[in-house]
Amino acid sequence: MNSRSCPHSRRGFLRRSLAALAGGSAFFAAPASLSLLNAAWAQSAPAGSDFKALVCVFLLGGNDGHNLLVPRSQTEYAAYAARRRGMTLPREALLPIAPLEGPGFALGLHPALAELQGLFEGGRLALLANVGALLEPVSRRQYDERTARLPPQLFSHNDQQAFWQSLEARSAVDTTPASGWGGRIADLLHDVANPAAALAMNLSLAGSNPFQAGRRTDALSVDVGAIGSIEADLDPSAVGEVEAQLAQSHPNLLVESYRRRLLGAVEDYRVLADALAGAPPLTTAFPEPPAVGAPAADRFAFALGSQLRRAAELISVRQALGLRRQIFFCSLGGFDTHDAQMADQPQLLAGLSRAVKAFHAASVELGVESDVTTFAATEFGRSLTSNGDGSDHGWGNHLFVLGGAVRGRRVFGAVPDLSPDSQDIAGDGNLIPRVAVDQYGATLGRWFGVPDDALDLVFPNLRAFDRRDLGFMA
Repeated sequence: MNSRSCPHSRRGFLRRSLAALAGGSAFFAAPASLSLLNAAWAQSAPAGSDFKALVCVFLLGGNDGHNLLVPRSQTEYAAYAARRRGMTLPREALLPIAPLEGPGFALGLHPALAELQGLFEGGRLALLANVGALLEPVSRRQYDERTARLPPQLFSHNDQQAFWQSLEARSAVDTTPASGWGGRIADLLHDVANPAAALAMNLSLAGSNPFQAGRRTDALSVDVGAIGSIEADLDPSAVGEVEAQLAQSHPNLLVESYRRRLLGAVEDYRVLADALAGAPPLTTAFPEPPAVGAPAADRFAFALGSQLRRAAELISVRQALGLRRQIFFCSLGGFDTHDAQMADQPQLLAGLSRAVKAFHAASVELGVESDVTTFAATEFGRSLTSNGDGSDHGWGNHLFVLGGAVRGRRVFGAVPDLSPDSQDIAGDGNLIPRVAVDQYGATLGRWFGVPDDALDLVFPNLRAFDRRDLGFMA
């Protein structure tokens, strides 16, 4: 934690160490179900030196998936254009894709997604249509008549980011520790899958997040730049002072627990810095820092690419860290396009596409293409109709999954019917999801090693749906 003064250095140290605590709450007792999770995992623990990593790319703000995956057939495109009005992409500008499995009519991608188009056509990327936050299946009639059981605060950014990442519909009086499904997977897998671990399984390149919050495991927030533990440029004596304070036990239980956490975070960063220092440099080219006056796409590509590059570096030192399972969290903001969507979304998607393509190339360079799965997430979709200059908060959305183990060049889920009498579009114009986040996560979790009989504990709404595996992982 570099700083320009001793007090700032100490505050910076606390901020970074607190970020390392964001992934879990070991202060609280684990629930009884956690014992069942560990028992289930112990019976099917991975053998040998197999490695797998999940990489979440969260598009903050709610990406407009209606213009990510677009129908190209004449009838379906006409229905799309009638719905979108001022946000219609020209049919001739769409990047054509040729799915091996799909809805039976022609589809295209946004013109800014050239790299993702190439990955799709190369069989490395799959698309998941109409996925969203669900507690149970919802029909148009149930939604329109307000009889459906819906996720909390359905169109709120904060609430839906939390629900997507936790899948917990919590009451206002619930005092049990919150957790995310990435954290619950770590609770289940970490001890057995990573017996020689020198670092947390959940690593965030985008700060604290609900997704990686475990009930008995921690996440670690990792910088995309130089890794430091305690540093003070202008007053090196501050380092010794802080370390001396951390070395002293305290009679107060909470203070002592906090001290041990901070001391552990300092050691984690030292281990991390040493491991990365000994790693050979990646030769894969990631997006460079944007030049002055460069398009916004360059800025977005660099912002996300920096996170994904660090994820690739952390994968490259997995053996030094004693990790056979890793979960990463990355994010890119700016997708809340109420205004200027037709100008802003192409820049965002272009940056996203370039960064993701570079990360996949790095996984090939490292020889782990089939062991790393990157998946997109975003809190909700957006309205089909324009508000005049953009789109408003919606519900169902289209996402992508990428990796050598993905059954690529396919469209999973249910591409929605956009015709006037569609049962996929609610009376208020919102797209009703046909695939739940729990199903999406469970398909990834099963590939990652979560036993089938533990999936319901990691994904609490899964039992409400018939399909537990969507089939997009080989």
